[in-house]
Amino acid sequence: MNEKSIISELDDLLKPLGFTRRKTSWNRRSGYVVEAIDVQVSKTRDTATVNAGVLDMDAHVKLWGSEPPAFVEEPACTVRARVGELIDGKDLWWQLNDDQVGAKVSKAITDHVLPFVKRMRSRQDMVRWLTDTHVMKKRHPPPIINLAILQYFLGKSSEACALLAELEKEAIGAWRSRAAEVAERLGCAG
Repeated sequence: MNEKSIISELDDLLKPLGFTRRKTSWNRRSGYVVEAIDVQVSKTRDTATVNAGVLDMDAHVKLWGSEPPAFVEEPACTVRARVGELIDGKDLWWQLNDDQVGAKVSKAITDHVLPFVKRMRSRQDMVRWLTDTHVMKKRHPPPIINLAILQYFLGKSSEACALLAELEKEAIGAWRSRAAEVAERLGCAG
């Protein structure tokens, strides 16, 4: 089986559920969120995995100061996960030459990815996910900023501002100024 066969099989699964596709990515809008599912093929083109995320459109505006794009790519999402992380916490790549790869990918999306994106329609669940996946320990700025924005939306502005202040002290380069811009958008006192 090849990449095109997987895409066709996933179209059959996802389009009836309201997803639209662009290349190897699917989007579905639901209220203030966009759910994104993406098939990532390895550089050697012999394996593939699935990435999923949910973009909170209001959080995107606070983070970037602009409306989200018409079609959302998974890396831009507020919360993100790879399929293996959802199944057993381990990275999972399927061999593209496996005759059953399409069915395996479809089953993983049905059993793990779709429940994840549906659950992430709630800002409380997004905060829980970001906290449970230890974004603070990983020290990658975008999820930390998203956590702060979501906390702000949930009425926890002092926690949000404290997170951004800490990030502003520790981050380097453009992320330091991005944390400051977001803090200003949220009304954090400098």
